[in-house]
Amino acid sequence: MTGSSMSTGGRRRSLPGGRAAWISALCGAVLILLAWLGIVVLWPDPSYPSMAADCDRGELFVVGGTDVSLKNQRRALIRQWNEGRYADGRPHPHATLVEVSESTDLQHSQIKAVVESGGCAYDVLIMDNTWTAQFADAGYLRPLEGIDGLDDFFPAALRTGEWDGEQYAVPFNVDVGLLYHHEGVTPPAAWPGLLGSGIAMQLSDYEGLTVNALEAVWNDGGGGLLSGEDRPDVEELRDEVYPALARLAPHARGSLAASRRYGERESIEAFASGTGLMRNWPYVFSALATEPRMRDGDRLRFGVAALPGRTVLGGQNLAVSAHSPNPGDAADLVEFLSGTRSQRLLFSCGGFAPGRYSALGLTPERDSPADVRVRACSSLTGEPPGPGETELPDREQLTQLGRAVVTALGRAEPRPVTPHYSTFSSTFRGCVQKIFDRAGADAESFAGAVDDSLDGRAASC
Repeated sequence: MTGSSMSTGGRRRSLPGGRAAWISALCGAVLILLAWLGIVVLWPDPSYPSMAADCDRGELFVVGGTDVSLKNQRRALIRQWNEGRYADGRPHPHATLVEVSESTDLQHSQIKAVVESGGCAYDVLIMDNTWTAQFADAGYLRPLEGIDGLDDFFPAALRTGEWDGEQYAVPFNVDVGLLYHHEGVTPPAAWPGLLGSGIAMQLSDYEGLTVNALEAVWNDGGGGLLSGEDRPDVEELRDEVYPALARLAPHARGSLAASRRYGERESIEAFASGTGLMRNWPYVFSALATEPRMRDGDRLRFGVAALPGRTVLGGQNLAVSAHSPNPGDAADLVEFLSGTRSQRLLFSCGGFAPGRYSALGLTPERDSPADVRVRACSSLTGEPPGPGETELPDREQLTQLGRAVVTALGRAEPRPVTPHYSTFSSTFRGCVQKIFDRAGADAESFAGAVDDSLDGRAASC
């Protein structure tokens, strides 16, 4: 059930050489705190170990966004790798996690600047799944070979790591749109019922606006457009995509007006403060389960279900940098982080939806939501809650989340697969804002701008 992504003829652009250019680009960065556990915020300065001119180092550096998982489970997985050994008894090479930003947009710009320079700073990249086409096409990634159990990954998620017929990345965690609701609030069964409900969405100017707007298009007559490898023509953008956004605009000025200020954190706070419904990602479930306002003792005061209709297939992938000085060890670390045990811990202890069937007790042949079987975090780690403490979320609550995720995966669609995704996203959401504001973004200008952006040409409505 896997397939190759849209090819551009296998072009590989040359990478600029020289360490000096990279050091110059980083000269304004803040100093880092490099602890043995490897927690680094923002950018390294020239004293960073991986900045050595010859890149002669045995340590691995993993770069990604801020770890927002419950109990910092990503950091815990890196720590477990550092404590582990290969089958022949050799210790794993030490790995350090570099956390650059919580914002997907900032993660992209900062990581891209480093890998584009040809520098050896990073070995393993934790990437938004929309980056694969751009990074692989530009020669920033090394194809993955020998990863075990590829058929155990959810096929749609695995395809986000393919480019030009090769596998460059594998899923670390998947994301799908979920509908959170307070107890006593009946969630709408169909998409139109959401828009007038005052639901908390993510409509501020960042990737969340692109995601939420695409879901609105797909659920209002534009299903399949601006998704995956199939590129809509100008007429489809004008006659099907634009009208769906125009119908969303009155809600953005009315019942959804508050959501225009919301990213993920702001919408979580609005929901915890009383907004009855919220569209958000799976990791939010565990965050809410530990929020005193959202529980009554062991009982949660909210529920979760799949978002009605189509949803964006989000998530983050693991890839090996083309300029890693330790590509073999880096690939081993990717296999460790994407393995079933790590994925189970990431879900039950961290709240991130896994990329593998087996992490939810499923197989490719037995994959219905009713078949989800998960374990609580303490049963995986052997560390029960302390005296007087309650394990949240517990196994029953995690099962509810797992079933919602699997249901939503059956309705999930990828965002456009293009090396120019960042150009598309910034153009698309800029046009969406103008449509919301009645600022002159007519159907023709919208169609032309979005069509240009898919080719990497900067445009605006």
